[in-house]
Amino acid sequence: MIRGAAFTLLFVFQFLLPNLSNAQVKPEISSEQLIVSNAASVYFNSLNEQSGIYRGVEYTGFPYKLNNGHQYFETQFPVKGSVYYDGILYNDIPMWYDLVKNQIIVQYIDEFSEIKLHNELVDYFSIYDHHFVHLGRDKIGNNVLSDGFYDLVYVGRTQVLVKRSKETLKEVSTGFALTILKQKNEFYLIKEGVYLPVKTQSSVLNALGSKQKEIQEFLRKSNVKFRKDPENAIVRMVRYHDLLTEVK
Repeated sequence: MIRGAAFTLLFVFQFLLPNLSNAQVKPEISSEQLIVSNAASVYFNSLNEQSGIYRGVEYTGFPYKLNNGHQYFETQFPVKGSVYYDGILYNDIPMWYDLVKNQIIVQYIDEFSEIKLHNELVDYFSIYDHHFVHLGRDKIGNNVLSDGFYDLVYVGRTQVLVKRSKETLKEVSTGFALTILKQKNEFYLIKEGVYLPVKTQSSVLNALGSKQKEIQEFLRKSNVKFRKDPENAIVRMVRYHDLLTEVK
């Protein structure tokens, strides 16, 4: 079941993200499927306030004053993104991603109200050129991943996922104000259908298995410091491993 979910994930994003990796094989999509998909997207995007993208509940943020920081991915301002919601792909939707509550927020057409989408109806979404897919125990039947949205930062023979989150610190002395803590990133590889959590350079090397000396030499020559920028280092390591082990 885990292997099947990993294949589905790779299939979906190979179609959606043609520029993310040169190692992708594009699936064949019939002209009839494209016509139906495009027609559905155009129809639902044209419905304005009747559109299903606004089927959610009002987003109210936090009951306490934010003393520092914000709860969103990247910035606190809405940006146009896309979201696959309840079977329909919606494009150019003003939205936010709340990393504290793990919620997708869209701006209503009045440009004032904010709607919280139902997580179980969100298959994937894209924002700030990042592409998040909804995964979890209930979807892939394993205990490695917690339910939530994972940033798919590299797609190849091996894939790299990042679970992004933020936490809050309640300060009673300042009238229950909240401080938003620094963003936390958790990294996972999908290798041969298996989800592998990684945290250190050695854990990435162990997860990849082969070509460890070559990868270490590549990092050294590239002047990539794992501790300084682990996400960039992991992507480079995995991409290089895929290149070295590519079947000719």
